[in-house]
Amino acid sequence: MDELEELEKQGYRLIDIVSGDVQPKKEIQYLVDKVVEKKGSNFYSDLLYNLTSERFSEDKSRVLWQEILRHKYLISERLGRNIGIRVATLDYFENLKKLIKAPMIIPETQFARTLKFSTTDPLTGLLNRRVILEELAEAVQEHETKKMKFCMLMMDLDGFKKLNDTQGHQIGDLILQEVAQILRESTRENDIIGRYGGDEIIGILPDTDKDESKSITSRIRQHMEEELKEVKITLSIGMVEYPSDADADEELISLADEALYRAKLFGGNVISYFHPIMLTYRQDDPQPKEVSCVGNFNRWNTKQGKMGYDGNTCEWKISLNLLAGQYKYKFLIDGSKWIVDTEVTEYGDDGFGGKCSLLTVKME
Repeated sequence: MDELEELEKQGYRLIDIVSGDVQPKKEIQYLVDKVVEKKGSNFYSDLLYNLTSERFSEDKSRVLWQEILRHKYLISERLGRNIGIRVATLDYFENLKKLIKAPMIIPETQFARTLKFSTTDPLTGLLNRRVILEELAEAVQEHETKKMKFCMLMMDLDGFKKLNDTQGHQIGDLILQEVAQILRESTRENDIIGRYGGDEIIGILPDTDKDESKSITSRIRQHMEEELKEVKITLSIGMVEYPSDADADEELISLADEALYRAKLFGGNVISYFHPIMLTYRQDDPQPKEVSCVGNFNRWNTKQGKMGYDGNTCEWKISLNLLAGQYKYKFLIDGSKWIVDTEVTEYGDDGFGGKCSLLTVKME
């Protein structure tokens, strides 16, 4: 954080300012506000950690901080002098709350390093794994409240392992730094990018549906291909949409990883996502009591396979969310009779001496 470095150059300590021990000029307060804004979801947790050497959640830390400030004010009023945030914090934790027994104040220089590096990956400068996962969880909550969609990307470099093995880790590190810069240039200002691990990177595209995300991810992929052409590195992307593909952060990660794996199976340098597919079955006489669609679809199970009856069209329907590939399937009528889909033109061997319907889902 450049703002922290500027504060240090001018002789200010961040803790003294945010605690009210020092009243800064407007330009200094601006720098402090920028640090707090950039630090985001772990500012108060890091603040207390550096005052007490104890780690609390951000929500609890925010509450504790306000209580410490009130405690500091009351003691200062009684003594007729400012006792300072460090004394107030230690007295509050050790004597009043009895939350800690052996407090240890961490030097200000180390606090600055904690603030700077606890949110970012030191190699790429992208958000680190912990923070990007927190951002994803917050995105789910925020977009649930707003009733809006967003997309999550799981990105992985094609050819990176081979380059790392043949050229060495130093070259690999340089490539990762270049990749991070390309991502900054290819994404929008409000998009959130973080290093998940190794050469895997997570992207969060707020307020963006799948159609809009396709153009964004296509630009990212093309830019990566152009800039890294000489080292033969490309980018595979698995994309999922909230809430149509998944409505929880862990499931979004799982499905994005599955989509990324499919992109790799198709040779890499592609964008893989789930396609909404509708299959229908019609039988008028006699009308079935139950129809299921059974196939080798991704994440298929018997519950998902049950088709619903549409009284308006007199059809049995099922909506599937499928990755690119070719799938075999049949309709199971009343739990006993197997029928192929007569609406398709491709058929294959069902493995039992009969035939089954084939469904081909293209990558793009």
